Amino acid sequence: MDAHPSDVLVIENEADCPPGLLADVLSRAGLTMHLNRPYRGDQLPADLGTFEGLVVLGGGMGARDDAEHPWLPQTRRLLALAVDRHLPTPGICLGAQLAAIALEGRIGRREQPLVGLTSIALTDDGREDPVLGAIDSGALDGDGGSGPAVLSWNQDTVTGLPPHSTLLAKDEDGGIAAFRTGTSLWAVQFHPEVTAQVVGTWARTSDLTRAGAEPEAMAAEFAGVPQVVAASTALLEAFAQQVLTD
Repeated sequence: MDAHPSDVLVIENEADCPPGLLADVLSRAGLTMHLNRPYRGDQLPADLGTFEGLVVLGGGMGARDDAEHPWLPQTRRLLALAVDRHLPTPGICLGAQLAAIALEGRIGRREQPLVGLTSIALTDDGREDPVLGAIDSGALDGDGGSGPAVLSWNQDTVTGLPPHSTLLAKDEDGGIAAFRTGTSLWAVQFHPEVTAQVVGTWARTSDLTRAGAEPEAMAAEFAGVPQVVAASTALLEAFAQQVLTD
C-alpha cells in the first residue's frame, strides 16, 4: 500500500457509517483520503508507513466483536501505533471505543441508548484543545447555555480513560463524550462526520432508533439545526490543520 505525505488513512467499518463531511473537509484541505473498507475485503496496512493522519469511523458492531469482524484487532493496533508516532488521529464512536481498549481504557454499555441531537459540556481542557475547542459553538438553545450540539448514536460507550488521557467533554448524563490521549489522538462518542442522509439511514436501519420515530423526521430535525454541521465541520477542519502542521 503506497502512501504519500498528504495521505490520511480512514477506516470505514460498515457501509452505513461513511466518512460523510470528513471527505469534503480533507479534500478542501488538500489532503488525500485513503478509504479502507475491511468489511469489503480491503487489507489494513501492517503499519502506518508514511500516512500523516488516521481516522477510525463508527459502526454497529461492538469494539470486542473480533470473531465476527476480524479486522478489529489490527485497527486497535494501528490506533496504538498512531499514538506512539504522535500521528493526528480521531476515533469516532466505535473508533473511540476501539481506541480506549487499545490504550488500556475501559468501555461499557449505557442503560439506554443516546440517540439523536444532544448537548455536550466541554471541560476547561476541552475548550482549550486545538481540535475539540473548535466545536465550542452553536448550542441547541441558540444562546450557548446548553453546550455545543452534536449528533449521538450509541449504547456502548467509553467508561474509563486510558492512561495519559485528558477528559475533553461530558455527555448530557455526565459520561465521557470526548477525550485526548497524549497530544494527537482524539476520541469522540458523537458523530462530527454525519450528514442528514446518513441520519435518515440510521433511523431506518439501526436497532437503537427509538420506538415510533420517523426516519424522515429525524433527518429533518438534524438538517434543521445548521449549527451542528457548522460546529462539526469546524472540528474536522481543526483535525485537518493538525495533519498539515504536524
